[in-house]
Amino acid sequence: MEYQLNLGIWNQVFAVPTAIVDQHLKLAGAAQLKVLLWFLRHAGEPISTEQMSSALMMHEADVKDSLQYWVQTGVIVLRENQLIPVPVTENTRSPEPEFSEHPAVELSAKSDSGISKNPEPQQETAGTVPAPVKPVTKSRALSRPEKPDQKYITRRIMEDESIAFLMQSADELYGRMTGNNDKATLLLIHDYDGLPVEVIIMLMQYAFSIGKGNMRYIEKMAINWADKEINTLEAAELMIKKLTESNSAAKTVQRIIGADDHSPTEKEKELADTWLNRWQFSPEMIRAAYETCVDTKGKYIPNYTGTILANWYKKGYTTVEQTKNEKAPSRQNKKESYAATYDISEYEKTSVIDEEW
Repeated sequence: MEYQLNLGIWNQVFAVPTAIVDQHLKLAGAAQLKVLLWFLRHAGEPISTEQMSSALMMHEADVKDSLQYWVQTGVIVLRENQLIPVPVTENTRSPEPEFSEHPAVELSAKSDSGISKNPEPQQETAGTVPAPVKPVTKSRALSRPEKPDQKYITRRIMEDESIAFLMQSADELYGRMTGNNDKATLLLIHDYDGLPVEVIIMLMQYAFSIGKGNMRYIEKMAINWADKEINTLEAAELMIKKLTESNSAAKTVQRIIGADDHSPTEKEKELADTWLNRWQFSPEMIRAAYETCVDTKGKYIPNYTGTILANWYKKGYTTVEQTKNEKAPSRQNKKESYAATYDISEYEKTSVIDEEW
């Protein structure tokens, strides 16, 4: 009689280094783990990134980025156009990856609130990675530093769990693995602009909620927040509330003047927020000011409409009847009417977001 042990799917197995679980499971993304498992499964076979892309239903660029992660961390070695697992002997440990320094970012790194970091610089010894340094708060340079390279990004992801969480959150928001350029931008926002991870994530979530999830918009918005010291969750919540109210006010004004197909500028959002939320004008009053502007100027001019409303606000008008005998402000008294309650020049200097956005 013959006996056979049937292990089912366990009849065919392949080895996965313990270091993958011990060191990389919490840092590597889903795409990177998928690529590594597929790579190990087909060890010894000729493999192309195009083949992996088709098998894993991933973009070929994402496959290359994922493989590059394992090369940078020392799990896989690129040698003579061949990707091979790092050989491990009884007397060797899992290799430590080598990283290039990025002084422009390293010198200006800032710690997250709630994240414990060494307050003083540590002397670098051979074979060790220096801990991030918390710098003395200082004014930023006029020009932004060069974006960090992939090796530096990988290093920061491995040494700082909060940075790893930031990159993972970005991947989830975009629904794909973000490229090195996007990762570099996020790291620059954190290290150079000084925004904590939780604030950056909140900022990204807001940008996506209004359909502006491109990294250029996120970076500009982050720079603006950094300049205004919006670097806590409480401050970020207040700013998002203000921006949300401005957006809502702008949509209301668009409906009032019949311009639903128009995309309001940031300045128009600020004006609408002032008219509705600060001065508490009714839709009828805003419509009357709009019609006065069109009758006088032949077209809708937001700043001029604001001048009319500022004049009415100064006089305490709350109904359209009170404005019947009012004349449209002339070029001479335009500045005066604004000066009392609404300094447009000051507004332009303190606009929440640059007009070009």
